Amino acid sequence: MAMLFCGGFVLLTVLGIFVCRPYSKRWIHERRNANDMIGFSLQSFAALYGILLGLLAVEAYQDFSAAKDAVSKKALVFATLYHDLNGFPMPLREELQQDLHDYAVEAVETHWPKDPYAPTATGSSPTLRRMMSRLLNFQPSNKTEDVVYAETFRQVNVMIEQRRLLLSAESAGIPAPLWSVVYLGAFLYMLLMCLFDMEAHVHLLLGVTTAVFLGAVVFLIAALDNPFRGGVTVDPDPIIAMRDRPLQLSE
Repeated sequence: MAMLFCGGFVLLTVLGIFVCRPYSKRWIHERRNANDMIGFSLQSFAALYGILLGLLAVEAYQDFSAAKDAVSKKALVFATLYHDLNGFPMPLREELQQDLHDYAVEAVETHWPKDPYAPTATGSSPTLRRMMSRLLNFQPSNKTEDVVYAETFRQVNVMIEQRRLLLSAESAGIPAPLWSVVYLGAFLYMLLMCLFDMEAHVHLLLGVTTAVFLGAVVFLIAALDNPFRGGVTVDPDPIIAMRDRPLQLSE
């Protein structure tokens, strides 16, 4: 993905330099100060475009960090809840622990599907609904069970909130119109670079280095845009560990 972005920007820049050079000399560089005017325009444009890319990069990274933190907290809730379920009587304890394990499997399949182009899941989790139904049908018989029941009910509600948070993180990427502005800005920026009048090898060197860096920045934003299906994804290992080794995590 990085090679695609950087290589695409470099290819378009090189082609733009060779296409624009004969026309820019004829139409623009009849006056000696044309390079100065282009440089001034490029400097002003770069400041505005740099602010846009900087804001998008910060926003994308913050969303990625928030999703990563939510996954870690989700795994912690799994481990804590599995341990708390030991306070319920049999056979409800085993049923709830099995439901929790099933939800760990469901969470991995929902947020990290094998098909990255599969539609984002919607609606509530059937496993969480089943757990909630078991809890609502249970009547604590002593003070200990009452405390465990209240804490378990709270933790299940936290898992429901975390599920909605992670689902919203999957679909809350940078809007398409904003991406259009990013690509339009990149095109105009490189077009201004192509209009300079200088030696060909110097022009190519400046254009290629600028294109590589610009492509890398746009790639970074695109990679972080979707923390679950983008170029850089949140690690599912904390939840996978809970799915595969719940007893060890709860100790």
